[in-house]
Amino acid sequence: MKTEDRRARGEIICRRESHGGTVFHPDDATFVQLDHEAFDCVKRTFAQGEKPQTDDERRLVQELTATLPSTDRVFRVVENFAPQTRSLTGLLSSPILVDWQITERCGMGCPQCYASSIPKGKDVSWDDAILAVEQMREAGVCQVALGGGEPVLHPRLDELLELIRENGMVPNITTTGVGMSEKQLRSMKKNCGAVAMSLEGVDEKFSLRRKQGFPMFRKVADRFLAAEVPLVFQITVSSGNIDELDAIVDFCASIEPLYGVVFLAHKPAGRAQIFDRPLAGLDHPSVHEKIMRAVRTLHPKTRVGFDCCFTPTLVGLESDMGFLPGTVVEGCSATRSGVGLTPDLDLLPCTFLTDKVLGNLRERTLLEVWNGLPASRFRKGMELHAVTDANCRSCSANANCLGGCSAWSLTGCLTKAANA
Repeated sequence: MKTEDRRARGEIICRRESHGGTVFHPDDATFVQLDHEAFDCVKRTFAQGEKPQTDDERRLVQELTATLPSTDRVFRVVENFAPQTRSLTGLLSSPILVDWQITERCGMGCPQCYASSIPKGKDVSWDDAILAVEQMREAGVCQVALGGGEPVLHPRLDELLELIRENGMVPNITTTGVGMSEKQLRSMKKNCGAVAMSLEGVDEKFSLRRKQGFPMFRKVADRFLAAEVPLVFQITVSSGNIDELDAIVDFCASIEPLYGVVFLAHKPAGRAQIFDRPLAGLDHPSVHEKIMRAVRTLHPKTRVGFDCCFTPTLVGLESDMGFLPGTVVEGCSATRSGVGLTPDLDLLPCTFLTDKVLGNLRERTLLEVWNGLPASRFRKGMELHAVTDANCRSCSANANCLGGCSAWSLTGCLTKAANA
């Protein structure tokens, strides 16, 4: 196979990290963590075409080949250096994920909307889109999560999805799908790792938060499923719908083939800050049991995931579900492994913290902003937050949990509940 043909199918990204390195495969978003010796072996063998020299190297190559969907791709090596920090674990040399708000436009006016989207909002321009994608590629970004507003309203969405794929990254998208053209649907099927739809209630409860209505939600979901697009339901869990979680989960479990379900912790941002409240004020043991029941119902049927804002809740979930410590819990990803990006190319720690601009990609590159002073200050705040609470300092999961979100109190945890 010619090199250009192999590149067109998607590159395997090999990123140097402070712990060694990461290998990312675009077919199924497989991440493999390696120590320094293993990363150097992978680099020599797959990127430079050298043969393994020792039994250990041959064994490593065999294990990696068995883990990845395929190794018949171009292995693109990215050699960056992680920013300096004293105690923030999991800090990467550049973002693995960019959460990109490509448009502010949406006419729904949903009360759950974090972006407070409006019908006449701004789209990212094509020139800015090209600039941003070029910088993401240079930095070694692996996945790009597209959102809005309503992404299908962007006039060049299908081209943007192609552009991201052509530059060796995997686009994912969150959408209502209302107004989606057949051309856009084909582009999502061809280019997206997954497509997500928001689901915070079923039947009439759905319409309290999402104004397209439940029948339209079902219609769009059926379009994705019929087209064999990997479909994910995102469930934002809040004080207002935690008691409806069983019904939501039962509905998800009835949909086949559903690619996955992701639980998100409610944030007080945009219109959602006056519509509902986070889980933090509730009795945590009861919340924990509801989440446990949801995972037990869904786990045999589909993939189950959580956003990093749910981390304090997952500390107890790990042991209850039989996972090894540190294998499920992941602290806040903001400026550690991910960032947010606006239509104006302002880089944010995450898309919810719109008042904390780290820099603009028209003025500085993504790597320069990642390594810049504002990002460093935000990380320092995360480090301090992780040890401010005495319960957090003494918790065995502190290095991974980091005390939860440093901006808001979003969820409780079993450690604090036990010491209350």
